[in-house]
Amino acid sequence: MSLAENQSRDDMHPADAIEAYGKLAADGLASDDIAARFGVTPAHVNRILSLANLHPDIRASLAKDEIGLDTAKAYTLTDDQECQLRLFGEFGNSAHMVRKALTDDKIATDSGLFDLVPFAKYIEAGGTITRDLFSGDEGGFADDAELVWSLVWQRLDTLREEWLADRWPEVEIVERQPDNFYALNHIRPQGLCDLTAMEAARVAELEAKAEAITEADPEAEVWNNADLRAIDDELGRIEQARRCFTDKQKEDAKVIIFLGYNGALTIQPVSLRKAKRSKKADDGKPERFSRKLTEAIHRIKLLAVREALCGNPDMAFDLLLVALIEDRLACAVNSPLALRTAASPVQVDADLFAGITFVDAEDAADKALAEFERGNILDQIAEWDAHRKQQLFASLVATLVDATSALPSDIQQRLGIDMAAKWQPDAAFFGKMTKSALLDLLREECGEAAAENCRKLAKADLADEVANRLAKNGWLPPSLRADTVCA
Repeated sequence: MSLAENQSRDDMHPADAIEAYGKLAADGLASDDIAARFGVTPAHVNRILSLANLHPDIRASLAKDEIGLDTAKAYTLTDDQECQLRLFGEFGNSAHMVRKALTDDKIATDSGLFDLVPFAKYIEAGGTITRDLFSGDEGGFADDAELVWSLVWQRLDTLREEWLADRWPEVEIVERQPDNFYALNHIRPQGLCDLTAMEAARVAELEAKAEAITEADPEAEVWNNADLRAIDDELGRIEQARRCFTDKQKEDAKVIIFLGYNGALTIQPVSLRKAKRSKKADDGKPERFSRKLTEAIHRIKLLAVREALCGNPDMAFDLLLVALIEDRLACAVNSPLALRTAASPVQVDADLFAGITFVDAEDAADKALAEFERGNILDQIAEWDAHRKQQLFASLVATLVDATSALPSDIQQRLGIDMAAKWQPDAAFFGKMTKSALLDLLREECGEAAAENCRKLAKADLADEVANRLAKNGWLPPSLRADTVCA
């Protein structure tokens, strides 16, 4: 009674509420009656009663404020008090680690997988749910991850058959987003399907309403009339729904189906036709750098760009803003950013670093993110000052620079990167070129006599000689020079 009286003046300590609600529930009082007595909701009572099932040692720690309420809530994800006590010994007051340990082998009910597999189907197949009473939407976790994935793959197989039935020559299901996804030739619907009878009737109805509005008010336009704007929006949605792929588009094309972040489904048709390449004067000449070495050069530049972005929040913001705009306009294939959290790491053979070390943007971001507890991120970030937020933002954007993307041609200049000061190719780099390519490079940079004098050297010695000679004039591969357009 005393606690109920004080409830209107001060919130009681959770430990007191657990004891009070638990005693009343043990005496046979229903949740609704307890809620009425304390002036709270029945849902709140049920949540507090779930805390009453915690191991006594954990409840005692909560009462002494040795652990927080968020941590106590995390322990309620299991009814096994022995398990609770074991985790309490391991993780103590870390809500994040407790929740992770109890849900690592489960699938959150807010996962995009359940957009493919309705809960009803999962439950019908024998699946069970561990409810998280403290989540805002009464969510929880599917206990049988294997069953969920089995149903998901059945659904993906069904989708594949549906697209094949629509006369696509190839439909491929892949386990994750392909590394070169944004470099693929995405195609978008160019055809327009016939209106169904229902759609045609609705279009005629909307057009008649719009005509009546403009007759009553000749100055009415979409921009100044809410009713006309709503009609225009609906007509636009009907028009968008009619978009379809033409038979011509389906030739030499395939459909890629995969699950992205948090189980979100992506279905993307891509063209398999090779882009026409303009004829160049030197097409007949052999490539100076092998494909693998060209890729390594590009990735070294990527590492330098990522490192520079870590310290340039303004540029990082601009890049992200451009990427978001392009994504909104459905043309994000030109963006250097991978708009996903699982961006691919940049990997370069260690012997090509020439003794230098780049700041790892992913490590920098992970160290900053390690401070966050799961949930209430907005409350936590609100305590940071602007400079600290900007540094984290820049590091996160830096991790999104896609390893498969082409970079803007002037990005080095904009970021102030002096690659000659940052990195110089050494003998290990030149050792990955062919001997004829090395002689050709030596001839171009040092003259015919230098190339002739080195012609009889073994390849390893030639690589050393080229490295020594070209180091004197700060030579860099063309794509790493600030004034060179990146191919």
